[in-house]
Amino acid sequence: MKAFFRAHVRRETALDEKAAEKLVEALTKAVNFMRVWHMPEETPAPAAATEKGKLKPAPDAKSHDAKSHDAKSHDTKSEAPFDPYAFSAMVVLTKTGRDGLAKKLSEIKGADNLRKFAEAQHLGIDRKITKIDDLRKAIVHAAEQRLADRRAAAS
Repeated sequence: MKAFFRAHVRRETALDEKAAEKLVEALTKAVNFMRVWHMPEETPAPAAATEKGKLKPAPDAKSHDAKSHDAKSHDTKSEAPFDPYAFSAMVVLTKTGRDGLAKKLSEIKGADNLRKFAEAQHLGIDRKITKIDDLRKAIVHAAEQRLADRRAAAS
């Protein structure tokens, strides 16, 4: 938590080191639990000091950070690791049908990612399949089979 707060305080304010650390300590004591979606990069404290104890944004901090944040978030999207739990094949199949699942699977690029998706979603597919289109069809078929098995077990 301290690292998270410290990075934000240093990036968003022009507090001197002692005041910034005092604020980080206060924030850490005030928070019991937190979920971090994106850890900011730790940046050094701004060179320009301000009045003691007052929170003032660093000069041009918003315009500079907004531009760099947009550029970083755009780069991060292309470099982000594949998440096989981004959506549930069973839910998509149930709500949108076979075509909806096929469309959603077309967004997944690469045979390795499709295999990871099938394994994470507990969809049994033939490991010998190498073509991406065949993998997508096999995943749709496996999801349909799993849904049919669930319905049969429930009746």
